[in-house]
Amino acid sequence: MSISDWQKHWKARRGRFIEECRLAHEQLLADLKNPQVAQERVLDDIIGVSAASLHWKERGYDALAKDATSFRRTVPIMRYDDFAEVIERETRTKGGTLTCSPVLRWLKTSGTTGTPKRVPYTLHWLLTYRIPAMKAMWGTYLEHHPELLAHPYATLDTQTVREDVSDFVHGVEHQAVSNRHPQINTRDWNPPWYEAPWFGPDTPTTHEGRMYHRIRHLLGKNLHYISSINPSTLISLRDLIEVHGKSLVRDLREGTVEGEPWGEPDVAAADHLEAVLAKPGFSLKDVWPSLTLYSCWLSASARLYQSKLDAVFPGVAKLPFMSCGTEGVTTIPVDDTPLSQPLAINQAFYEFVPASVPLGELVERGEAVETLLFDEVEAGEDYHLIMSQGNGLYRLWTGDIYHVDRIEGSVPWIHFRRRDGVFHSFTGEKITEAQVTQALQQGVEGLGLDMGLYMCGPKWGEPPHYVALVESHGSDKGIDAALSERIDQELSTINIEYAAKRDSGRLRPIEVITVPHDAINAYVESRRAAGNATQYKYKPFQQDIDFVADIVGD
Repeated sequence: MSISDWQKHWKARRGRFIEECRLAHEQLLADLKNPQVAQERVLDDIIGVSAASLHWKERGYDALAKDATSFRRTVPIMRYDDFAEVIERETRTKGGTLTCSPVLRWLKTSGTTGTPKRVPYTLHWLLTYRIPAMKAMWGTYLEHHPELLAHPYATLDTQTVREDVSDFVHGVEHQAVSNRHPQINTRDWNPPWYEAPWFGPDTPTTHEGRMYHRIRHLLGKNLHYISSINPSTLISLRDLIEVHGKSLVRDLREGTVEGEPWGEPDVAAADHLEAVLAKPGFSLKDVWPSLTLYSCWLSASARLYQSKLDAVFPGVAKLPFMSCGTEGVTTIPVDDTPLSQPLAINQAFYEFVPASVPLGELVERGEAVETLLFDEVEAGEDYHLIMSQGNGLYRLWTGDIYHVDRIEGSVPWIHFRRRDGVFHSFTGEKITEAQVTQALQQGVEGLGLDMGLYMCGPKWGEPPHYVALVESHGSDKGIDAALSERIDQELSTINIEYAAKRDSGRLRPIEVITVPHDAINAYVESRRAAGNATQYKYKPFQQDIDFVADIVGD
């Protein structure tokens, strides 16, 4: 498609896209004002699309699950693996087994065993839930920053991609939820930039190659907004400009992309980029002075990127990306609050269980579990999340734990806290990611240092102990001993079992090693999976300490 063709598509699509996003945003706000009605509507819809399915009839759910009370009493809480047999059947029927809506593709996401999951992407789920959720989020963005659709070059969308699919399950595509290719129908995701040359399936499939093309096409343009899921993608964008700066300057001067003819030379853009590259520690605001907004995840471990984001986007506004996974959407931003967002009350039927309850053990034993509805949770508490979706995955225990920040009009405003069971435990101390994060932040701040990313893992020995690498501008071997002692004290205060094991000598103190700013970020980026960059997640907790040798060389 020529430049003029994709811009024709942009101009033809812009007005309708804005209207669709506005309507989805308004519907979300209306449902947040009437959350009980919204939840009843969603559950009725889920039961309606599932009741005549083979699975529901075989289990007798169709005759018993008629409302919220009977639904929770009749239908058991399930883990993904509990759906394995019925999902396998669905791969052959392509609909009619879990729900009465056809399966259009299988969504691919990492499983705990390393085997990719298969989440059914049905026509009903697509049209009723997933696409409206994306439009509602973009409605929020457009409300706060209408300039992101000021012209065809105003927005760089890295949160979705268009890639040709090579993996199939009985003839049906098996792909990441971020891959919006091919379009299923006219109501599928279709932003104005859908046909842009930097967005189409002809761009390279590697992270680095795709990012180079995105950068090259938008250099010299009045870019206002960069959209991402993961903050690491935004950091990577800036770093790739630095690494490939000479090639980008050459391409701009010669009117090429990686040496191949493309468009007219842009000498002014080449001169500007050359001047920016000569500036140590340049920002994306230097590259694109027109930048006014970026968006990405801003809670949980993603918060550790904030100092890097502030450096990369000085003075640029930020908006959060929705809390979601392949299995479904949990929150959708309605304003610029960075951490907490309202429960996406019209996306699923939600249930909660206090995080103190050993939900995994109870579900494993098949025991009944009392759940709370959205209007029964309390501010300040953590909860397991259970979701029932319009794609057939009912009462799915996601393994995610959310913190309730506040209640507005009976709707909880929440943020992702951690994954259930993600902890280290040599002797029963069960140190969680949240506890290590808190201890490190308090310890680092107590010594007047700054903190970037960190990684922590177990080191076996007699006795064993934990090792943590922490990015800091004040990285100095001379301060590591004092920092280790302080953080060991913080962990002992936060986790009484850790304190007991330390007092009894069954654990050695945590060993904290400061590393230069961006050292861990560089390590993380070097391991970014080539075909899964959009969904890549930085993980502070590691199962071993191999990362130590790779980063510090010991």
